[in-house]
Amino acid sequence: MTKNFRLSHLVAAAAIAVSAVSLSPKEAAAETVLTYAPWLPASYVLHTEVWKPWAEEVAKVTEGRVKIEFLPKAVGSPTVQFDVVRDGGSDIVVGITGYTPGRYVPEELGEMPLLSSDVADLSPAFYEIYQKYMASTKPFENGHVITIFSTTPTFLATTKPIKTIDDLKGLKLRAQSAAAIPIIQALDAVPVQKPVSELYELMSSGILDGSFLAFQPILGWKLQDVLKYVTVIKGGMGQSVMAMVVNQDKWNAIDEKDRAAIDKISGLAMAKQVGAAYAAAEIKARKDLEANGNVITEASPELVADIKKRLEPIEQDWVKRAKEKGMADPQAALNELRANVGG
Repeated sequence: MTKNFRLSHLVAAAAIAVSAVSLSPKEAAAETVLTYAPWLPASYVLHTEVWKPWAEEVAKVTEGRVKIEFLPKAVGSPTVQFDVVRDGGSDIVVGITGYTPGRYVPEELGEMPLLSSDVADLSPAFYEIYQKYMASTKPFENGHVITIFSTTPTFLATTKPIKTIDDLKGLKLRAQSAAAIPIIQALDAVPVQKPVSELYELMSSGILDGSFLAFQPILGWKLQDVLKYVTVIKGGMGQSVMAMVVNQDKWNAIDEKDRAAIDKISGLAMAKQVGAAYAAAEIKARKDLEANGNVITEASPELVADIKKRLEPIEQDWVKRAKEKGMADPQAALNELRANVGG
């Protein structure tokens, strides 16, 4: 080996060493990949309009140090998503609090009927109420809340027309959450709590007569030909509460500066995006349903009044149960939410 050849190797090695120690913090930082295993359909409006753009924004605001990886299929059933994230089966989950009866009682506030017909207002309004009245109790074990929100207010989607309160008697209606069970019972209907992912089979086989649903999910879950009638109730028949939660240990491992950057584009900002996406989807879905021949009617004032009267005990029962779960002032939270969304 010649002297010049050895010298050139020494120079190259030194250059590599200098380059390694002079890397910027951005270049030297380890990349964190957070996995998300969706159980909702790939075409679901929040995937396309909110969560995928948010994942891209996470990479951007952290300068590539944190990335979100969408897994090809779900980990666990829809009913156990918060357990999945707690146990580390997926770093991020989106779950519905009402799928686990009695576990998230204060959060049932966001599922109340007759709150609002406008999800663009309701979704961020519930997030703010959650932050003020519920977040301090840390209801999601080993989880950091990316955002939490009320979904689109639902209507009566059925296999037959609903004109009076008596038309509901004895109908088997799918309850989207535990909070919907007493609502259905108050209407003299029969509640059957099942995930939305099972709804087509239950409807097409005649096991159920209807469900509380918004317009877009009817199309999203391909139910338009089994649920031909939609009765629109002013204020809605209730809605689900959904939360995006990240495993606390994975969250804590992210640099504090990057956590702050992610929080800034999550929380209320994401709840507003959710509300806007849902609202736009509802407008389009209603037109598509009408074009499909589905019959959409506004409930008569008499039917709305009868429903409201039947549901009056629901609120006070929730106030009592929420107090028993340790919520400081559930009545104040309910009053504030109603005032903020304006019915």
